Amino acid sequence: MNGREQTRLRKAREDGYLDARCPESRVLLQAFGMWCWRLKLPMVWLERRTRYSRYARVKLEMFTSNNLLNQRGREQLQAVCAPGNRAAWTTVEAHQAAWDHVAKFSAKEVARAAFRVAVKGGNYEKNEQEGPARKTGKLLQMA
Repeated sequence: MNGREQTRLRKAREDGYLDARCPESRVLLQAFGMWCWRLKLPMVWLERRTRYSRYARVKLEMFTSNNLLNQRGREQLQAVCAPGNRAAWTTVEAHQAAWDHVAKFSAKEVARAAFRVAVKGGNYEKNEQEGPARKTGKLLQMA
């Protein structure tokens, strides 16, 4: 990685979210995602909608942590960025959230608020999947 990419990653680790509004965003997203996965943190990043757009896109993924958002967390994330009556531009689910039409100047504030809501105690719960019980294997004796 070059110096700019390393600076963006260092800044992302300090802030809790990645500003991926640059041409080399895929490499940065992959490195930041691995860092979040190792520390079990939710991954938050912002990116451009299009090259010359006045708007940005902010995304939150809980897949890098072992948690999912409960109802209280989803309601708080829904209230983070309510651009008028355009609720169609905000998607909040248990494992992820996305704000598709955020003004560039306020995108960093939305990303910071989303990260703070996602890591706040009481807004998430353990992701424990109830599956079929494991059966123990048979013990084989070797002659």
